[in-house]
Amino acid sequence: MKLSEHLISFAGQDLLLTNQRAVYWPQEHALVLSDLHLGKAAHFRKNGIPLPTTVSEQDLFRLQNLVLHYTPQQVIIVGDLMHAGANTEVALLRDLTTQFPNTRFILIKGNHDRHSLQQLQGWGIFAFFDELQLSPIRFSHHPRHNGHPTISGHIHPGIRIQMPHKRYARLPCYVVTKDQLILPAFSLFTGLDTRSISDNAVYYAIYGDRVFEVSP
Repeated sequence: MKLSEHLISFAGQDLLLTNQRAVYWPQEHALVLSDLHLGKAAHFRKNGIPLPTTVSEQDLFRLQNLVLHYTPQQVIIVGDLMHAGANTEVALLRDLTTQFPNTRFILIKGNHDRHSLQQLQGWGIFAFFDELQLSPIRFSHHPRHNGHPTISGHIHPGIRIQMPHKRYARLPCYVVTKDQLILPAFSLFTGLDTRSISDNAVYYAIYGDRVFEVSP
């Protein structure tokens, strides 16, 4: 796994935006990501659409390597850890969390997260919150527009940019305003919302090994 970073300042904090669709927050020793949607492939298979289990395995392999690289004290998942109910891919999550007994895995409730704390703890999730306040930053699965610095997910933001030879590409991105940071979906098996474009935002697109600022 190749890793690159782009340093930004948000709410007076240094944040490293990575090409792996996750943010590292050095001051709090926290790795932050959103929208893993574990079990989405299993959900599709259950409904007759054949998809390999390697979809979630690849996502969790990337997460494993990020934890190995940054050795965070906490991994904050900003919602939609699971795509549907408990499924066969839960075992993959449990295998991951047991590898890092000194790292707290914290889940912010997303619209797909319908599990009890007891279930989540059985999978290695340390804590489960509707929202979380940590230092100057609030974590909420859905974006909040209340003037308080917030990191959120849910939207799966993307941006359409022109490539060489007049081709266009739709790329996952981070969306940053003065008080809002919207994370790209961590899972590679998700769609992109390229419609929610704001003139007041700065966009950091992910393309291969790069994270770079782009204009909408």
